[in-house]
Amino acid sequence: MNRSNPPAHNAPLFLIDGYNLWWNTGEFGPDNDDGTLQGARDSLTNWLITTLPANLRKKTVLVFDAKNPPPNRGFLFDRDGITIHFAVGYPDADTLMEEYIRIHHAPRNLTVVTSDHRIQRAAKRKRATAVDADRWARHIQHQFQATDGKQTNKTKPNPSLSDHEVIGWMKGFGIDSQQEASQLEQEIEQQLKLERQQHGQLKGKPRRPQ
Repeated sequence: MNRSNPPAHNAPLFLIDGYNLWWNTGEFGPDNDDGTLQGARDSLTNWLITTLPANLRKKTVLVFDAKNPPPNRGFLFDRDGITIHFAVGYPDADTLMEEYIRIHHAPRNLTVVTSDHRIQRAAKRKRATAVDADRWARHIQHQFQATDGKQTNKTKPNPSLSDHEVIGWMKGFGIDSQQEASQLEQEIEQQLKLERQQHGQLKGKPRRPQ
């Protein structure tokens, strides 16, 4: 692990290979009017922001190679809930993604978005779900944009999904057996409960007196 630039999240739902997703959505994905890497990153990020609901954005990590990072930005920052991480100090983005997969505390809850076979193999070794970039992009576009055909304002955020809707949506990727789906649901429920406890938002739990 690069101790000066470690993974920022040990329990994301989506770990996305940024440039790989960009190149594999050329026919239907975000535009890149200025033809630069910065333009590609910005348009991809904007597309994810306007497509994913808020509570999924908060569980999404978007990884890019360290070359040509944005000026006046660190190598790790947040945009509308999405964690954007440049692989500074790593040989490449693949190595940083492998580190995210390695430290994930519940990898069966993780969906890794890439068409890169090296990263797909790393995900499958940890029993995470690996999804080709174009398939994932088409799925989220159909799932979230098609549900609101009247929406024309692309800056308008999508409404949040409930926790159970998130669970159901995650089952759409590679969870075939009822036993696996049930176990995944239990794991995600436990993770969501832990997150609420950590933020002091678990309903019905009295706060400890100061």
